[in-house]
Amino acid sequence: MLVFLAVVSANMASDESGRTLRVKVTYTGPGAVDEGHRIFISVFDTSYIGHQGVLPLATVSVTHNGQTASFKDLPKSPVYVAAFYDKAGGYDPAASDSPPSGAPAGLYGKQPGIADPVAIEAGTTAEIEMTFDDTIKMP
Repeated sequence: MLVFLAVVSANMASDESGRTLRVKVTYTGPGAVDEGHRIFISVFDTSYIGHQGVLPLATVSVTHNGQTASFKDLPKSPVYVAAFYDKAGGYDPAASDSPPSGAPAGLYGKQPGIADPVAIEAGTTAEIEMTFDDTIKMP
């Protein structure tokens, strides 16, 4: 019985420490968001997105405008969110560690080009919405 209680207690503790982020993302520029032209959303532990050596904690893609991407068990808070639209189509994140040149991109934040922090308390889910267009493009 003690072993059972220890396992249940450990599982409850790990569930409480996990952080989940749900990002509803919309691209408002020209071009359809679909299976071949996805929106890729990345979560970072720093606002220095785009600097050399800065890699995302996680990246997921969506195939429809207004779709929500989920990031579970994020290890840190705050986090910063960036997205880009695969305008040319066929981007493979396994083959490249950076978005394609010219891809429309955006950061979650009130001011263009500045990423705002998203605080997520341990054991909770934060939900944000972000919209971007062709104003910012990957170099």
